[in-house]
Amino acid sequence: MKSNETNFIKRLQSGKEDALDYIVDRYLPLLKSVVRQVLGPIQQEELIGECVNDVFLSVWQNAKKFRGGDENAFKNWICAVAKYKAIDYYRKEAKNFEITSEFLEIPIQAATEDDMEDTVNELLHQLEPIDRQIFIMRYLLGFSAEETAEQLNLSKSAVDNRVYRGKKTLRHNGRLLYEEGRV
Repeated sequence: MKSNETNFIKRLQSGKEDALDYIVDRYLPLLKSVVRQVLGPIQQEELIGECVNDVFLSVWQNAKKFRGGDENAFKNWICAVAKYKAIDYYRKEAKNFEITSEFLEIPIQAATEDDMEDTVNELLHQLEPIDRQIFIMRYLLGFSAEETAEQLNLSKSAVDNRVYRGKKTLRHNGRLLYEEGRV
């Protein structure tokens, strides 16, 4: 018996591989779109593909946890799995992201690129963790204020206010470092 639109959920929950093939064929474009929506600003196509593969693996391993009965409920469930898996990838990638100083508007004249990155990291670590995360999302990953607010469960005005105050703090602390001859 082959999986089709009426039996694929039961077959997936029973561990039948043809059901996994069926959902890959049926839902791959949708899941790629969901994952790309979250990971797109990172601009790493291989990361999107890796995340989609992890989504299918997670669906395979957790199929018995799905409690809905119809195809629409399954579609919503698999999209939620994809979204949260992509957010996990995003958070992991944001921690590893190389930081540059273009947005700081301070006169950094470091001797080497490593010195510049160290200075930028030092400045960013003077911010509150939430402000640091906002700066990384907005200026390094290219998220809009609305997207950043949605991801962090803040209002857009809260994000804008934190960016304004953060820039002010970074300018001030950057100038102090400059005056001390550390940059």
